[in-house]
Amino acid sequence: MSNTMRMSGLVSGMDTDATVKSLMKTEKVPLDKLKQKKQMEEWKRDDYREMNSLLMDLRNTSMNMKLQGTFQKKVLTSDNENVATVKQMGQPSLSSYTIDVISAPVDAQPALVKFKADASVADDSTELNQAFSFKLNDVKIDVAATDSISNIISKINSVSAKTGVSASYMEDGKSITFTTLTAGSDAKVSISDVSGSNKLNITQGIVNGAQNTFPAGTAKQSSNVVPGEVKINGLSYPVNSSTFKFDGIEISLKKSATYPVSAKISLKTDEDAVFNAIKGFVDKYNEVIGKINTKLQESHNKDYQPLTDDQKESLSDTQIEKWETIAKTGLLQRDSMLSGALGDLRLALANNVAGASDPKADNLSEIGITTGTYTENGKLYINEDDLREAIREKGDKVMEIFTKKGVSADPDTNYKESGIAVRLYDQLNKAMTKITDKAGSAASLTDKSVMGKNIDKYSKDIKQWESRLSDIEDRYYKRFSAMETALDKINQQGNYLLQQFGGGSSSK
Repeated sequence: MSNTMRMSGLVSGMDTDATVKSLMKTEKVPLDKLKQKKQMEEWKRDDYREMNSLLMDLRNTSMNMKLQGTFQKKVLTSDNENVATVKQMGQPSLSSYTIDVISAPVDAQPALVKFKADASVADDSTELNQAFSFKLNDVKIDVAATDSISNIISKINSVSAKTGVSASYMEDGKSITFTTLTAGSDAKVSISDVSGSNKLNITQGIVNGAQNTFPAGTAKQSSNVVPGEVKINGLSYPVNSSTFKFDGIEISLKKSATYPVSAKISLKTDEDAVFNAIKGFVDKYNEVIGKINTKLQESHNKDYQPLTDDQKESLSDTQIEKWETIAKTGLLQRDSMLSGALGDLRLALANNVAGASDPKADNLSEIGITTGTYTENGKLYINEDDLREAIREKGDKVMEIFTKKGVSADPDTNYKESGIAVRLYDQLNKAMTKITDKAGSAASLTDKSVMGKNIDKYSKDIKQWESRLSDIEDRYYKRFSAMETALDKINQQGNYLLQQFGGGSSSK
């Protein structure tokens, strides 16, 4: 800031500040133009970076399409789910399996035993008026005289974690049932040390897969498994459950009225997963080139330049925003770098994949993906039926079109041999590198790009001009201050003369 003392028309009566400000408007024109050029360069740089972000999104999608795993997703199917359903648990070694169910297994059941209460017990809330105890799988259960069946069941279920047994009540049959929490030969209901008779008729005994020692007339069930038999690809296997695992596949058998029954299990390409991956790629490609083409086709109105500081002072925030929206539009109109990048992307998709294993499947158009009219600038369209058929009938060829890697040392030949996703990825990298070299990256702490250097140059020139204008302004104020000083001296001399002449007249 200048230290020049500024006299603001104290003697002359002039509005010195307004006069200097008016004079400085002309002096500031070169500075305003520099600021406008810098602002325009910053806006254009931001536009380039925005386009680079779009290309990066497309590159990330292209990266997935380079990977064979994207096209090798498999799904297990059963041709007769009334016989068997399947779930993939590991990696099956074969592509198909024939399942012949000779007989179905009887699944292991929980061990259980039922006791019918005396007729004197009206319901589960009736007090038994009889105290007794017993051990359930070595855990003692004490029954008080005031307990009802409901109370007893609560006591039994409160220790289920220890006994492995739960109890329930059947109202219609007025019976209490003990059921193991698990099935199989190890599941056991063992009742011992019954202290006398009781109205529930609970008696001693054991029931499980190996023993059944409850007295005759007591309802009970063993937990034994009755194995079934299946043939897988012609070889016979015993199965102890309706759900079993074989070669990374979980197979669930369904009950049938007649046996044997058959189903074929197939490991096929997951058509939906592959189709959705390709569709997602096409949608992203269309989205990106659409936005870039829109940017290239925008018109730029040269009458709308960045506003100067003085111009902004006279406008509202809304007016400034509207003006700058127009001023920013069309800065990349017909940009050769972006146009060239889009041209390279279109060629990467349009050219045949040289050396493909099937000459009839070496191009997107041969799997149901075509290009729109010339006016649509390379937009892609999918014929869903054709693409799904290609995935289903020649999935490996579809994969090759996208993922094939060139093996030639010659770059041009390597390009022709590469799949379209490989080409596209490489072309996107080249385009992004060019844009970054020109406009830099918002993620970088330093900007050594061409436009970054231009902006730095503008900033330095602006600082120099601001210093120069400060000196010019100081000179104007010095001149006006000198004028004020001179006028003040003249006024003082005039006053002195008036005083002298005035004094001479009065002495006569």
